Amino acid sequence: MKGLLIFIALIPLGVAYYQLDNAIDPIKMLYSYTGVGAITLLLLSLVPSTCKRVCGQNFLRYRKTIGLLSFVYILLHVSVFVVFDSEFDFLTIVEKSLKKPFIYIGLMAFAIVLFMALTSTKKHFARFSKYHKAVYIALLLALLHSFWAQKVAGVFEYGIVAVGVVLLGERVWAWRQNFK
Repeated sequence: MKGLLIFIALIPLGVAYYQLDNAIDPIKMLYSYTGVGAITLLLLSLVPSTCKRVCGQNFLRYRKTIGLLSFVYILLHVSVFVVFDSEFDFLTIVEKSLKKPFIYIGLMAFAIVLFMALTSTKKHFARFSKYHKAVYIALLLALLHSFWAQKVAGVFEYGIVAVGVVLLGERVWAWRQNFK
């Protein structure tokens, strides 16, 4: 099942690869595919816990896989920025970040998810699991980054924010129930 999950999650990258030659703006297309994949998978990484609490279905064994797939997309998204858009010119990266604050918001989300990916091994997870709650901060930052990066927010952007609010709202509700 995990193999099928990985295959399905990587389909958009295959589609992007085949559309790259015909793209009017290849860099923008890569931003779109990797960004949408990253935020979608980041949201989906919260679904197993919600399913367990709300529906009684246990999909927790897939949470790490979904989270790591999200990290792959996030890493590709950041790589598009560093390699193709900024051509490894770190002065340009700093200048763009100062002109477009959504970039450093996205980089903060990337730093959190990078930490989580590096500490997701069995050896490290036991020690750092309490810090993995930072996924909620990363999600909020990613939602802000995604929304802020668009010149005009459309149905997708509002939809992603709505799904994020529902998933995070369910977490807050569950935590409040535990403290009563």
